[in-house]
This record gives sequence, C-alpha cells and structure tokens, in this order.
Amino acid sequence: MDDKALIEKFLRGDVKSYNELVHRHQGWVRGMTMNIVKNPQDAEDISQDVFVKVHFALNRFRFESEFKTWLYRVVINKINNHFRKQKLRSVFSAELKEEMSEDADSSTANENRLFEMTHKLPRFQRNIVLLRVYQDLSFKMIGEILNITENSAKVSFHKAKANLKKYYMKRYGEYR
Repeated sequence: MDDKALIEKFLRGDVKSYNELVHRHQGWVRGMTMNIVKNPQDAEDISQDVFVKVHFALNRFRFESEFKTWLYRVVINKINNHFRKQKLRSVFSAELKEEMSEDADSSTANENRLFEMTHKLPRFQRNIVLLRVYQDLSFKMIGEILNITENSAKVSFHKAKANLKKYYMKRYGEYR
C-alpha cells in the first residue's frame, strides 16, 4: 500500500495505517536528524516531534506533492526550531568545505572555522545547504521540498557558499 492510501485510511480513522506510515519513514527521518544535530537524544526528540506534528497536521496534507516531500519540510522546520531554541552555533560538519570548494585547503583548522561560520547563514540558505550536503539531494528535489524552482535552489546554494566565504574572510582573513 502506498503512502497516499495509508493517509486516506488514517483520515478515515484507521490508526494502524498511521503506524505503518511512521514505520515506513522513521528510519530516514532519524538518520537525517542525527546527521544534522549530532546528538542522539536531540535527534530522537526531534524525530518524535516530527511525527507528532504529522499526526495532527495530516488532515491538511493536500496531496499536491509526494508525502515524503511534505515530510522533508516538516523535518527541516523542526530542526530549525531546535537550533533556534538551542542557539547552537553551527549546523553542518566539515563535509561542507568539500562541497564549497574543490581547491580549498583541507586542514582541520579551516574546517572548524567554516563550521563556526554556518550559523550566520540566512535560514533559507542554510536549509538548501542542509539538504544538499547532508541529504545529497539534487537541486530539483530541493526545489520541490522548498517550493522553489531548481534554478532558485542552485542560485541560493551558490549565494550560501559565497556568504560562507565572505564570513570566513571577514573573520580570519585569507580563505585557503
């Protein structure tokens, strides 16, 4: 049974179909969340919050996109809320550096500095980097998730990289 059929059954009162929906998607939701927050307890809490939100919001799902695309949006919003509440300084790991520049120096010091700079990105740019770097999603899929065009996703990712480089240079001088 596909996601749409499970959702329709749940909306008619079949609780078991919702449980199946959770079982089907909880693995990647937890994995994505853990990759980003780097804390098992926080990742578990956020994942649970995602499915509580989905439970109460599923009646507003309009089937205009795939359920997984809609679920990605919920996950991103919950993660952003987590970081906003925690006021954590950074969202991404050193993998971001590789995505930003092929000729960048791979020293740990520079990676740590870039790690510190990511918290300054505007939320929209941070979301695009999050989906691109951590989920290795195509720009087309990122566009679908964020309700923007594929080209807008590419442009925003490019701007995010430029912003990170600018923040880095302002604080540390030359970018290596």
